[in-house]
Amino acid sequence: MIRLLGRADSSNVRKVLWAAAEMELALAREDYGGPFGKTDTPDYRTMNPNGLVPTLVDGDVAIWESNTIIRYLAAAYVPGKDFGGKDAASAARIGQWLDWQLGTLNPPLHTIFLQIVRLGDKRDEKVVQASTDSVNKLLGDVLAKALPREGFLLGADVTAADVCIGVMLHRYVSLLGSDALDQRVTAYHQALSQRPGFKTHVAIGKP
Repeated sequence: MIRLLGRADSSNVRKVLWAAAEMELALAREDYGGPFGKTDTPDYRTMNPNGLVPTLVDGDVAIWESNTIIRYLAAAYVPGKDFGGKDAASAARIGQWLDWQLGTLNPPLHTIFLQIVRLGDKRDEKVVQASTDSVNKLLGDVLAKALPREGFLLGADVTAADVCIGVMLHRYVSLLGSDALDQRVTAYHQALSQRPGFKTHVAIGKP
């Protein structure tokens, strides 16, 4: 059994769980991180020097970083399939969106999350607005223009790119609503929200 170490309400754990559902893979999730602790033990730090969640344990293999975990599962268990890419070119097209989500979209969106959820009434509204403007520009100028008229980001089938971006869209809509989104992004988010894995693992009442 493949083990996934991480609390169920972590956005990065949710990302992996949804991806596994799309690949029809069974993962045994165990509570780590947050109120459960256990991420600062020597054994855990040997597997994941960051001391964060999630960590995937597959036999003797331990993988950390959620996007890398998804890449690993796709390559190891559904090679040559649409989800992770049928060949090097399609895998690269998916991978570039995973990198964009992590390196470009996530930072300002994470700032919004920290300000609204963690700081609450003490948040800095100027910081929230500046980060919101940045995210809106990314979603409007990059994602909306890349979305096809039909299907998902890279075609008719859901890929790892859709999962990684879809979790971020859930966070955005949960925190800010959808009024400012391009209608193409709104329709895309709505389509993703109908996926069984999204309903089970992502839409759990938390951003």
